[in-house]
Amino acid sequence: MSLKKEKYFFIAIAIFLFFNSFSQDIEFAKKNITALCSSKFHGRGYTHKGSNKAAKYIACELKSMGAGETGNARFQKFEMPVCVINKLSEVKIDSKTIQPGLDFVIHPNSESCTGTFNLLWLNQDNLKKIFASDLTKTFLVIDTNFSNEKSNKDIIDGLRFSNPVHAKGVIYLVKKETMQIQRDEPIPWVSIEAKSNCIPPGSKQILLSFTSKFIPAYKTQNIIASIPGEVDTSIVFTAHYDHLGELGKAFFPGANDNASGVAMLLDLCKTFSKQKTHYTMNFVFMTGEEVGLVGSSYFVEHPVFPLEKIRFLLNLDVIGSGEDGITVVNGSVYSKEFELLKSLNAEKNDVPVVKIRGAANNSDHAPFYNKGVKSFFVYAQGKTGPYHNPNDTPENLSLGKYENIVRLLIDFVNHL
Repeated sequence: MSLKKEKYFFIAIAIFLFFNSFSQDIEFAKKNITALCSSKFHGRGYTHKGSNKAAKYIACELKSMGAGETGNARFQKFEMPVCVINKLSEVKIDSKTIQPGLDFVIHPNSESCTGTFNLLWLNQDNLKKIFASDLTKTFLVIDTNFSNEKSNKDIIDGLRFSNPVHAKGVIYLVKKETMQIQRDEPIPWVSIEAKSNCIPPGSKQILLSFTSKFIPAYKTQNIIASIPGEVDTSIVFTAHYDHLGELGKAFFPGANDNASGVAMLLDLCKTFSKQKTHYTMNFVFMTGEEVGLVGSSYFVEHPVFPLEKIRFLLNLDVIGSGEDGITVVNGSVYSKEFELLKSLNAEKNDVPVVKIRGAANNSDHAPFYNKGVKSFFVYAQGKTGPYHNPNDTPENLSLGKYENIVRLLIDFVNHL
């Protein structure tokens, strides 16, 4: 073989290996996201031990790649309060059946309720009257026509989240997709969010039956894997694996939020386990994020490794797209590290844009940041299913810049 032909041969081999590696990364991510979003994990919530089943899956994946102590992940066990809906029967508006998850959500901290109840539509004319009315057997409906008025925001927030009129239930209508939320404190009424086209104006009654349960001490765990480096100062990657569970026959797969982050952590762990690193690499899979950053808050109060030894923390949440770039929370706080990340991206054009944000208590980086740990929360924009909705599925997740984001994060860590 001539030198010229040999040169092109090795270039061809390098290109083949690069794209083959890319394919394997994507397939590895798809495998884990699909598994975590399957019905066997019940939306990674707190019915049928869904979140704990997901934890075992993650631990098995870590063990298979030899990560963690003696090849095993460490469980940081603790207890936390959660609310769940165990049983939900058919729900009707007048004579029309509406579908859980897609047409409406009942927030899990709602009080158990069975029966047929009148609907009272809130408007400017009856706003003052409702505070003097007996609504203990009535569901108050807040229509978009009322909620779209900015001057009504404080009133609406009070009615939705405090229910000062003591209604049996409060139904908040939205024009877009419904969005489920998780809470850890029960309320003495029924809180519902529903699509406006499923409860037409003038609807008179709601029929429903469900049983809710408050679990004061749900047994759960964070999962930690460590890869020793040349020094004990560490780089920490975090992602939460819990999600919103089930509502009747519907469940919330949570592909983007946050099976994508879990898959990326597993991918990063696999990559760093095959090479020598200067810093120790710690990977923490958090539980209880959807309940209120519970797992990360517990960790910083009971650290498995010293917080003062953390060089930098990267929290990955809703990271399964990227066609429209990534956003870095705390980017303006740690401007030196943000400029490094931005410059590395500019060199290789991994994602279209790296956007900057200030501090925010919106994911698991926050408890660490509040303890003085340098940290970023990185999330992606692009093609995904709706947020906190049953359509946040693997099929609706693009993974458009998945491998590029992994490469950018590795590049960033190697330059710290």
